[in-house]
Amino acid sequence: MVVALDGWTDAGSGATTAAEMLRDGTPGTRVGEVDADSVFDFRDRRPLVPIDQGRFGAITWPEIAMYRLDPVDGQPFLLLTGAEPDFGWRGLGADLVELAHAIGLTDYVGLGAVPGPVPHTRPVKVTTTSNDDDLLVRFGHSPEQMVVPASAQVTIEVALGEVGMRTLGMWARVPHYVAGDYPAASAKLLHTLGEHLGFSVETTELDTEAIAHRERLDDAAGNSDDVSTHITALEGAYDADVADDAGMPGPLPTGDQIAEELEQFLRKRDT
Repeated sequence: MVVALDGWTDAGSGATTAAEMLRDGTPGTRVGEVDADSVFDFRDRRPLVPIDQGRFGAITWPEIAMYRLDPVDGQPFLLLTGAEPDFGWRGLGADLVELAHAIGLTDYVGLGAVPGPVPHTRPVKVTTTSNDDDLLVRFGHSPEQMVVPASAQVTIEVALGEVGMRTLGMWARVPHYVAGDYPAASAKLLHTLGEHLGFSVETTELDTEAIAHRERLDDAAGNSDDVSTHITALEGAYDADVADDAGMPGPLPTGDQIAEELEQFLRKRDT
C-alpha cells in the first residue's frame, strides 16, 4: 500500500503530485474511496463549483480515493491519495488495518515532503522513517531525536506498523524558502519509490518542469543579495551534510522572509 495525502507533510505538493503522476502513468483501476462526509470539514476545505453565465456546474468535492495500479514491469499495489482528512484519523487507520489483514498486505510506503534548510541548487534528499532497520540503513534516516506534530499520514504509518506491516515513509526535503509546487521533490520520490518496489517510473515531464523551476529560482536569487547569501550558506551546510541554520555564520533572514522576496519577484515576472 502506497499512501500520499496533502497537508503539512506535503511541502511543495511533492507527494501528491508524485501520486498523481503515478496514478495517471500506470495502468490501474479506481477501487474505492473514503466517505467524504465523515472525514472532511467542508467549511475549512470547501468544495469547488463552476459558474457559467449564471448556471452552476458539477461540484468537485475533496476526496481520498484508492486505486489498484499494475506496473508493466513490477508487482501490483494499492495507492491511497487525496486530501488530508479533518476528522476520523484513528478510524481511517483502523479501516486500513482491516483492509490489510483482509487482502494480505505486508508492506506500507508513504510518500511525503517536508520543508527544511536545504538549497534548491542541490539534488533533493529523501530521509526515511521505518520500523525496519534494513530499510533505514538502505535509504537513510535522520540521526536526530525529536517530537513533531503528526499528520494523518504519519498516524496511518504508525497504525499499520503496530500490526506487523513493514513500513517505509519517504520524506523529500523541500527548501523552506520556496513557495508553491516543487517538481524536483516529486521526481525524486518517484525514483526512490521505483527503486524500492522494483519498477521503472517515467518522470520526463517532471524533470522538465524541475529544470524550468530551478531557472526561475536562480533568477529570483540573483536579484536579491539576502536570498543569494542565504542560499550560499545552505549550500555550504548541504555539502557538509549539516542542514542546521544554527551552525552557519552570520545573521540570516528567516525562511518566511526569503519566501516573501521570491514570491514578490515571481509575481512581477509573471505580469
